[in-house]
Amino acid sequence: MPEFLWMLLVAGGPIVLGAAIAYALFMRRKPPERETAEQRSAIDRLYEDDAIDRPATMADTARNRDTPATRSLRAEQQRQADEPDELEEGLEDTFPASDPVSVTTTTTPGAPPKVSSTQ
Repeated sequence: MPEFLWMLLVAGGPIVLGAAIAYALFMRRKPPERETAEQRSAIDRLYEDDAIDRPATMADTARNRDTPATRSLRAEQQRQADEPDELEEGLEDTFPASDPVSVTTTTTPGAPPKVSSTQ
C-alpha cells in the first residue's frame, strides 16, 4: 500500500500542479481599463527624458567642466576642424600657380604641326 501511495504522489503531483497553474492562468483577473490607463501614464512619466528635471550625472559633470586641459583640447579640435577650410582658401588664392607643369608640349587646335629638329 505505501508503494501505491508513493506512486500516486509522484505521478499525480505534477498533474495536479499543472492543472492548478492552467486554472490560474485562465482565471486570472483582468485589470479594468481605468487601471490600465493609469499604469501606462505612470510608465510614460517614469521614462520621460526631461533634461530639466533630471539631475546631472557624473559623466555629464565631467564632460561639461571647464579646466585648462579641456579648453586646450577644444581649441586644438577647433584648429584641426579649420585646417581644411584654410587649405582650400589658400589653394583658391594661388590656383593658376598651383597647376602642375605639363610634361607634353601644348598644341593649338587647327595649327600646323610643329617641325621637330630631330627629323
